[in-house]
Amino acid sequence: MSHKTLNLDLAKTPILKSIVYGRIGDEDMQTVTVNITSRDTPVDLTGFTITFEGITSGGQTKVFDVDGISSTATGLKAGTFEYTFPNMAFAVAGNYEIAYFSIVKGDKRDTTGEFDIIVDGNADIDAPLAETIITEYNKLVKELHQITDKYISDSDAKFADLNQKIADLQTKITQYQNTVKNTADTAVSTINTTKDSAVSTINSTKDSAVSTVNTAASSAVKTINDALEEFKAGDFYTKAESDAKFATIQSLTDLSNKVVANKGNIASGTDLDNVIDIGTYRIGGLTGGTDIINVPSERSGTTIYAYLTVSGTTTSVVQELIVYDSKTVSQIYSRSRSGSTPTFSPWSKTVMADDSGKVTVTGTLEMGKTATLTQSTGFGRTAIFTRVGNLVTVYSESRHTTAPPNGWNREVATLPVGWRPIGNSCLWQHDLSNSTKFSWLEVHSSGQVDLYASGGIATSDYMLSASCVYITKDPFPES
Repeated sequence: MSHKTLNLDLAKTPILKSIVYGRIGDEDMQTVTVNITSRDTPVDLTGFTITFEGITSGGQTKVFDVDGISSTATGLKAGTFEYTFPNMAFAVAGNYEIAYFSIVKGDKRDTTGEFDIIVDGNADIDAPLAETIITEYNKLVKELHQITDKYISDSDAKFADLNQKIADLQTKITQYQNTVKNTADTAVSTINTTKDSAVSTINSTKDSAVSTVNTAASSAVKTINDALEEFKAGDFYTKAESDAKFATIQSLTDLSNKVVANKGNIASGTDLDNVIDIGTYRIGGLTGGTDIINVPSERSGTTIYAYLTVSGTTTSVVQELIVYDSKTVSQIYSRSRSGSTPTFSPWSKTVMADDSGKVTVTGTLEMGKTATLTQSTGFGRTAIFTRVGNLVTVYSESRHTTAPPNGWNREVATLPVGWRPIGNSCLWQHDLSNSTKFSWLEVHSSGQVDLYASGGIATSDYMLSASCVYITKDPFPES
């Protein structure tokens, strides 16, 4: 075994060429150490594909080999590797036409300066002709064969599974046919028994009614025979098919439970805070505040003709009151009942537009007034709520003193009346030092505040300051 060091430069500056000597038949015994530089500066070969490329004497063999390359991460960093020549590199006696190394990364390629290879002959005059060796191509061919074999194997397995499913389906079809036949045979037997019984009864009737009975009997027998023939020719549903095609008793019951029931007239003296059963109620000419309690404040002392719709559940109720008395156009009021101790929010009035599209703002709008609320939002954090008129701005910037668990944390706070939005609003935050950690506050129209956390927020994490804006119809909070 011989060992030699080749110093090759990518600049290909003409210098004294290095020479590698070999003999026909040498196999895996010629290893050289190669140092690659670029104008005498070591080249970092990390990530490059290194290939020996050469053409033997007379152009008889082309050698493109990557298998003989070996190195370490440190060696590649310093531009150094070892190369062991394959036996095919020494298959032709004489001087190589050209020999060098190429390096390739992505669409970049470069080559070293050349070196000489001299191959001496041997005494074996029957040596086989030289063959071109291209190891990279051979690798691709081998990989293609492996992919093809795997595809064939997977296809065979899928085909076998499909055949099994077809066989299972045929078995179920046969079972279904047998079930239908047995059902039909039983029905035919029952009808025949009924027919025979009817004929026997008719034959035993008193002689005085023979003529009348015979006529009736013939008609009955014909009807039964006709029905029997229709049954034999019929195409009947199984129970499963009937259940799928027609509504079942249970499905009709479930549907009826979803209908908003008409609860009739509300009696005089009723407190609307106690009307929480789901349904629609009628108020027919009762005086607000006297005959009927807890109506919208502007309806106190007036005669009310209206419909009240209650929806939701007994612990989370929404009431909608549609007033249709003759003195004004229809007015719509709404409020909700929620919380751990369920209570109703104040009534809010829907803004109505006239035929021209103009809107007259009435009710709880309070323009020009300002107020501030500092509210705990769970796990040691706080948010500042600022109300200007009916516009509320939420601002949050603080650390958690207790780390919240991932996922939804329900009811971390409940906003008092005066700060609740018309619809749900969100305040989104994330940790600037770690984009995978984030949270948001969701403020509900009922005043409930929920916190969602993700990424494993710790007490040391400083969340990005954030804000959001929403509109409230609540009456202005008392100072």
